Amino acid sequence: MTEQRTIPILRDEDVERHLTMREAVEIMTEAFRLHGRGKLTGPARPVVDVGNGQLVFTCGGVSDEQPSVGFRVYDLGQIGSPERDEVVAVFDATNGALKGLTVGPLLGAMRTGAIGGAAVDALARRDAKCLGIIGTGYQARTQLTAALSVRAFERILVFSRSAENRSGFAAEMTKKTGRPIEATTSVEPIVESADVLICATNSAEPVVDPSRLKTGVHINHIGPKFTDAQELPLTIADACDFLVTDTLAQAEDFGARFILAGTPHYAQLVELSAIVAKSHPGRQSPEDKTLFYSLGLAATEVILADRLLEKTRIV
Repeated sequence: MTEQRTIPILRDEDVERHLTMREAVEIMTEAFRLHGRGKLTGPARPVVDVGNGQLVFTCGGVSDEQPSVGFRVYDLGQIGSPERDEVVAVFDATNGALKGLTVGPLLGAMRTGAIGGAAVDALARRDAKCLGIIGTGYQARTQLTAALSVRAFERILVFSRSAENRSGFAAEMTKKTGRPIEATTSVEPIVESADVLICATNSAEPVVDPSRLKTGVHINHIGPKFTDAQELPLTIADACDFLVTDTLAQAEDFGARFILAGTPHYAQLVELSAIVAKSHPGRQSPEDKTLFYSLGLAATEVILADRLLEKTRIV
């Protein structure tokens, strides 16, 4: 008779208790290093229409000293629901055993924020002093926390179209981070002052005028990046010296809808993993403007969940 095993199931409260953003950024940096060395496989994510929902799967595998495979799944049709969940499943790649599950939206949000933190660490100037944030949603919070874990900013500015949202965000995140955060009444002071600019909105119309960007700025582009919905205009690529993404596989899968598709800029895209693994030099000058298109490298959820499961097992 097969011996019964207890499968660990971690929820948002476990993620919050056992995983700091700094640790998540370090794990994502490790993931990009593995990807750059061909030891992390993260294909484009399939979206499956199931009639009353759309299931999104991000699948992948890691072949380091702790080999694993797995997936994350969520219902895209309920992406705005406060009750929504995500599931990440991690399997031992040596024997197929289910190592554990994570349930809830926090791990995925931390993973995306930590990818942004890894991008800031790899691409932003070491002497960056001003952090600007456009947007005040869930992702703006995790992107802020991740950026603060890799750079010692002297000033933090935030803007959203809602005065209530931006003042609430500034008060909440000032308390949470212990750093003073200023809400601005327009986007222009942020764009003109930011050494690192995080754009994390759901706007289908551009929120930034590229002509106002500060010399040497690094931009994390989190929101819509499509020809029919774009948080940042296509012309911002003209204003930048270096274009980076976390996954060319996902950019290719988006096809003609991806904002850079069919433009000379598409061929200029470099994967973040090449920079982290040091097969590409990255930023060439303190005056360079760098732009990171965050598309979501698959398998990053798997490695993050795997490391968290291992950490809680030891604890």
